[in-house]
Amino acid sequence: MKLSDLPAYFDVIDRLEGIVSTFLNADWAGAYRRRGIAGLFSECVACLTGYNAPTIYVSRNSDWRGIDIEHLLRRHGVKVWDRGILGDELYFCVKRRQVKWAEYVLLRAGVPIVSTLIEPRNRHYARRHPVGSEPHSHTKKRIRRDRRNDQG
Repeated sequence: MKLSDLPAYFDVIDRLEGIVSTFLNADWAGAYRRRGIAGLFSECVACLTGYNAPTIYVSRNSDWRGIDIEHLLRRHGVKVWDRGILGDELYFCVKRRQVKWAEYVLLRAGVPIVSTLIEPRNRHYARRHPVGSEPHSHTKKRIRRDRRNDQG
């Protein structure tokens, strides 16, 4: 840990933003659709325990800056929140339903993930492509398809 990182460990505003964002990014509609009131209760518990907001850790000892990682993921439809520094690692949260896609996008681009992968096969899938490449964006396709449906 660097001395200059010390204020980040005690940043109450960042911690609060992380908690609030976890609740804001929860899948309330899906939880209610699946199990009604019990689903909402279970989603609330998932927010409190952090289950629905997996944390991805990335090595700081690389050319990847946090903002570059966030832009990469945003281009591919992945929302990032609760960012921070922990020793030699950057960390951030993503939605549980997006974590496998986020890992794949990061590995394919050559971002050094140091946390345990939720989907270990992503390392193998990413090796099939040149380092630094990006998958075709599903978000752009979905936007184009939605626009076509609105016009028709």
